[in-house]
Amino acid sequence: MEIRQALLWSGLLLGSQATDTLTTAIDRAQGAIESMPISARLLEVGGVALFWSFKVLIVAGAAAALVAAARKVHEDEHRLSRVTFRFSLIAVQVVTICLAGVSLSNLALLIQN
Repeated sequence: MEIRQALLWSGLLLGSQATDTLTTAIDRAQGAIESMPISARLLEVGGVALFWSFKVLIVAGAAAALVAAARKVHEDEHRLSRVTFRFSLIAVQVVTICLAGVSLSNLALLIQN
């Protein structure tokens, strides 16, 4: 069960990162400015390709940590393993939901212009 949750939420995180990248690229093409300093720098130095690559690396790291925690719960029913997995899963869920909100905000900027 935990491994399926880890894979599901990792996929959702990747999807929300893709949506954020797409809406950011479209907004920037219409003259919007990226307000996040690290994202702005990545876009300035390497464009959308570097920005997307960075996001994929973040998702890969989060997914690896989440799957590793899920496997540990599956192998070892230790309480600390379960707590670690739950904490990691909640973190990924929160980030995924927040990114969906950011994408909606980017979409609202597109509609206004």
